[in-house]
Amino acid sequence: MKTTNHNNLEQRFEDDQPVIDYFDTQMVLSINRLADLAGILNLSAIAREAGINIQTLQAKIRRRTPLTGTETKAILQVLRKHHLATVA
Repeated sequence: MKTTNHNNLEQRFEDDQPVIDYFDTQMVLSINRLADLAGILNLSAIAREAGINIQTLQAKIRRRTPLTGTETKAILQVLRKHHLATVA
C-alpha cells in the first residue's frame, strides 16, 4: 500500500483508497480542546511554530470554527516535538 501524504491525500480520498495513515489517531485535538488549553499554553507560540497565522487561530478558537486537517496535523506535530499530548 502506498503511503498517504499531503500531496496525494485528496486524490487517494477521491479514488476511495484508504487515507487513515495520514492522520494521527493516537492524539485528539479539536477546537474545543484547544480552547480549553488556551489558559495554560501559549497558543501564539504554538501557531508560529506550526506555521499558522496567529490571528486566524485566535479567531477560530473564539468562534469555535473547526481546524483544517493540515492545521490540526501541524499543531499536533508542535505538541509532539515538545513532548506534549492531548487526549479526549
